[in-house]
Amino acid sequence: MSPDDASPLAAHIAAALPAARWFAGKEAAIEGVTVHDRIDPQPVGRAGPQPAVVLADVRMAGRAAEHRYCLVVDPSGDDVAGDPTAIRWLVETILAAARLPGMTGAVVGHRVAGPPAAWPVAVWPAAATITPVGVDASNSSFIVQAAGTGLIVKLFRRCRPGIQPEVEIGEFLAAAPAWSGSPRLLGWLEHVAADGGSAALATVHEFAPDCTTAWDRLVRLLVAAGPNAALPAGVAAFAARIGTTTGRMHAALAARPDVPAFAPETPTVAGRRAMAERMAGHAAEVFTLAESRLPHVAPPVADRLRRLLESRTDLLGRFAPLNTLAMDAPHIRVHGDYHLGQVLLGAHDDRVLVVDFEGEPGRPVEERRAKAAAAKDVAGMCRSFDYLLRHVASITGGRHPVDDLRRLEAAFLDAYRAAAAGGAWWPADSAAAAELLDIHRLDKAIYELAYEITNRPDWVGVPLAALEELAATPGPSRA
Repeated sequence: MSPDDASPLAAHIAAALPAARWFAGKEAAIEGVTVHDRIDPQPVGRAGPQPAVVLADVRMAGRAAEHRYCLVVDPSGDDVAGDPTAIRWLVETILAAARLPGMTGAVVGHRVAGPPAAWPVAVWPAAATITPVGVDASNSSFIVQAAGTGLIVKLFRRCRPGIQPEVEIGEFLAAAPAWSGSPRLLGWLEHVAADGGSAALATVHEFAPDCTTAWDRLVRLLVAAGPNAALPAGVAAFAARIGTTTGRMHAALAARPDVPAFAPETPTVAGRRAMAERMAGHAAEVFTLAESRLPHVAPPVADRLRRLLESRTDLLGRFAPLNTLAMDAPHIRVHGDYHLGQVLLGAHDDRVLVVDFEGEPGRPVEERRAKAAAAKDVAGMCRSFDYLLRHVASITGGRHPVDDLRRLEAAFLDAYRAAAAGGAWWPADSAAAAELLDIHRLDKAIYELAYEITNRPDWVGVPLAALEELAATPGPSRA
């Protein structure tokens, strides 16, 4: 068989994609879909038609390159990624390290070396329950639970060739004796093309029971406090615990100078210049995107975006200090998309667990795998506190007190610095650290603006407000 762009399946996928939460092409029209590969799983315990794994190439209007997506479809072509049969097949293929051929390639399961998984290979409990999680995400994740144990299965919807950061970092941390702050990666599924190219399709991790995301926990605490209430002490305490775990995470990621992909690297002058240019270039693209979306957002938001765009030259210039910043802290591997939704808190204990090391889904894979300043993660969490307080204010009808944001950031940063003490990756010069953090805050807010415009228009006001405040502040802001 060969790839097909005229089949009923391709047409069905093209019609369904715009409504999919994880589809990243909502800002442009779909010109066509090609079924690149199709893998029909072997039956796994029940008769009848089985879901098939489909890799679909999507052509978008105004784009030169195609984007490839992974779907799990039933005989009618509907995506059924959470179907028990499909989840069972994914888990068993991964944990059994099986290989199954498709039309143009094959899927291959990989099991991570280490202690045996609590979930035995090829034994699927009859009473297993499957619960979707993170529905507001660019991937599809499911909790599989039975007999007191469980797994997390994640399907990567956008298939990008190369090494998936979540797999690479997951394997690294699974072998790190000093790190127990993440659910262990058990294995992953990849698609291998006829020419040898590959892309990760799914992962299986251990499940951390009785945990909630830090986002959900803190939203509940703040909403319960009521509008305009004083910041509950427990919220700042949680921020401090996250700061400590973040410092330990960076220590673990920087601990192996003998592993090239994780060895800390001091940025050169040319490297800092390239980073500044990359950030400014990305910002310019986002401002162009924002300009193009003005007719499609609510008039009050459009007016605010227009005023912000008047400051684009000044904002682009905020990245220039990277060229001359006096800093010798090495770059390390980082989480890359660090926010309160990527941290789990134990419901009945003091666990703080970091998850989802995929990096920002809107960035290219090689950029997500690149070493970066630890300030990238630190800035991401600081921006997440801003999201938290603005979101709660929208629920309660209260205000968004800047003092509360500063308290949360201070609790997080103080604990982070204490955990990072002695680590070369955090600048010893406090002024340089503050300026570096400001630059990464700006970069993150601009990324958020693009993400919200494309995926969640109702949330555009959060990064927009942060950028408006930056634009109104002459020169670099200070932490």
